Amino acid sequence: MLRHATIRFVVASLTALALAAAATVLLSQPLAEQLAVREASSRSTAYATAVVAPLVDARVLRQEPDATATLARFMRSRMADGSITHMKIWTQTGRVVWSDEPAVNGSSYELDEDVASLFGTTSVTAEVSELDKAENAQERGDGRLIEVYVGFHADDGSPLVFEAYWPTERIQQDVGDIRWRFTGLGLGALLVLAATLLPLALSLARRVDRGLAEREAMVRHALSASDLERRRIAEDLHDGIVQDIIGLRYSLPTVAAAVPAEATGAREVLDRAQADLARGMVGVRHLLTDLYPADLERGGLTVAVEELAERLRQSGTGVDVRLDPGIDGDVAVARLTYRVVREGLRNVTKHAHAQAVQVVGTVEGERVCVEVRDDGRGIGEGGLDAAVAEGHLGLRLLEDTLRTLGGTLLLTSLPEGGTTLVARFPLALGAEAD
Repeated sequence: MLRHATIRFVVASLTALALAAAATVLLSQPLAEQLAVREASSRSTAYATAVVAPLVDARVLRQEPDATATLARFMRSRMADGSITHMKIWTQTGRVVWSDEPAVNGSSYELDEDVASLFGTTSVTAEVSELDKAENAQERGDGRLIEVYVGFHADDGSPLVFEAYWPTERIQQDVGDIRWRFTGLGLGALLVLAATLLPLALSLARRVDRGLAEREAMVRHALSASDLERRRIAEDLHDGIVQDIIGLRYSLPTVAAAVPAEATGAREVLDRAQADLARGMVGVRHLLTDLYPADLERGGLTVAVEELAERLRQSGTGVDVRLDPGIDGDVAVARLTYRVVREGLRNVTKHAHAQAVQVVGTVEGERVCVEVRDDGRGIGEGGLDAAVAEGHLGLRLLEDTLRTLGGTLLLTSLPEGGTTLVARFPLALGAEAD
């Protein structure tokens, strides 16, 4: 138990670490893009308002060579360090006032709605662009870039938009930083938490282990006490009332011989008494077998179950018994199997009105499965709970015993009619289960 609990804790901790690492890897790309876009927007806004706006006047808007040359000198000097890849200045009509790509200067293009809404404002819009617009024909060889549009006013108050393209190398650098730093931080925190919780988990597992061991010991004592009590009752019955009945059966023929032949009434009474004693003797012997089947001590589970089945066969019900020999290797398992079969056949006798019954016991890995199936009238809806509610106390006691031993009990109606009682419990009980 302790080892299994430790393994489960370690597996859960490793799973949490793996999920945290995977989440960091998946989220690092969009987070890095978001940070890079935000930084590019901030820098573009500052450059547009502080540098570009004072340089754009009416002469630049008319694209006079002297004026645009001064603007170009400042713009290209800013681009010299490679932090900005391309720049453009747009008028409200979609005309390019200036671009670092001379081929598009003076050209007009249709502006997107989000860009057109920037004119007359100081707002900004930005995204990682694939450079697939018509005005990007000259820049497409540069790959993906961060495209930023900033609204500003020219020196004469004309509404314009400044466009800047920033390289994405910073994004990849940020992705690496985020992955290493956040993953290291997150995994480190989880490892510290796991190391802190491990002693507590081990302590709790030990306490649970001790509790289970104490419960199993209590169950063993209770079942052993039950077994001893059954054996004592069986011995008392055998040495007491059974011997008295046997003695009385032998005495009655002697009494009958002493009765005159003409006393027919007395002879009839004696005959009925002998018949009643014979039936009573059979019933008591069956009770003794139910209380303490001696064959189980000698590995005779099949013999003991066949004896139970024979009683049902005598009433006209066919019983087929198939038991896995592996069930008979442990007395505790054999006794619990016998108890399940006994309870199942007892309910068939009292309630099912069945014509055929199957008793099947198999070993499924480390567990035993015992089934008692009949073709009787069934139990209707509700299953085991409904049967217990109707007064089937034996089923409730059997279910409690199985649950305590780590097993289950299921009672259901079959689609084709009849009932199936299925009990599953560990193959290694480690206790007397009767």
